[in-house]
Amino acid sequence: MSGSGGGGGGDWRPEPKAPVPVPNAGGNGGGGVGGSDPCVIDEVTSLNSVSPAALRNVGAGTLLNVVFVAGPPQRLVAQDASGQIVGSITSRSMLQIIECIQNGRRYVVEVLGIQGGSCQVRVRLA
Repeated sequence: MSGSGGGGGGDWRPEPKAPVPVPNAGGNGGGGVGGSDPCVIDEVTSLNSVSPAALRNVGAGTLLNVVFVAGPPQRLVAQDASGQIVGSITSRSMLQIIECIQNGRRYVVEVLGIQGGSCQVRVRLA
């Protein structure tokens, strides 16, 4: 009667998301099989480690650039037009977003709301 100790290979990191079907995806080149593009991500989350100074310059509707910082540690950050980091992005799709950025895709975050030092955003393909 001995247990297996949990198994799972010891790798705690999430796997990149499976491709998302995109009906009538338009003429953006590529013509992927089955019309799915794993880089089409639209997700609501909150920024972490928000810079109070940078947050003063944004409001609901502001678009910020998503930038991959190789690290270590690897991070996704939201930057304003001047390059100032507003905060870092933690997303269940983080690994997929990083992979897509490394393959030339671009993401933005749209500020949905600010309450105190908290900033809720929508991460999406630019």
